[in-house]
Amino acid sequence: MVQLGYNGGSTQAYVFISKVKAKYGISIPDNAEIRLKMIPYINPLSSRKLTKYIGRYLSDLEDVEERNCMETLINNFPEPRIVRKLVQLFRTMLKRGSGNIERWIDFIMRSKYRLSGIKGFTNGLLRDIRAVENGICMTWSNGTVEGHVNRIKSIKRGMYGKAGFLSYCKEK
Repeated sequence: MVQLGYNGGSTQAYVFISKVKAKYGISIPDNAEIRLKMIPYINPLSSRKLTKYIGRYLSDLEDVEERNCMETLINNFPEPRIVRKLVQLFRTMLKRGSGNIERWIDFIMRSKYRLSGIKGFTNGLLRDIRAVENGICMTWSNGTVEGHVNRIKSIKRGMYGKAGFLSYCKEK
């Protein structure tokens, strides 16, 4: 305030600020209210557990301490609350087979919050948005075929080197 040209004392400033607060109905919490709103200490969750729990219903969490941690995060910080809601919306779109994925992505990209992990996910969705829209709206999928391909590749990786050329030559 002094750098802006104020040359009065602290009492004058206090009186003026009080008048402005009264005139415009501005209320600022005092120290007692601030101390009451302090966030309680919680044992932090690992990033893996946080990712696992962010889209679940809190009542489904069996561990009371982990449920309390999630409740504290969601109640006191806007970012986890927003991410949780976005994950639930995406899950609902997939389950129902309908939804506006472009509006969902647009909300994330325009968000004033950082949301870096979910923004990276949406960038991946945008690379092939037509396939994502089809995956949400169409009733059929190639999941079964992909499952078989994954199983075959796992068997191949497990057998690699066990029936190789050298073991074949030694037996003869």
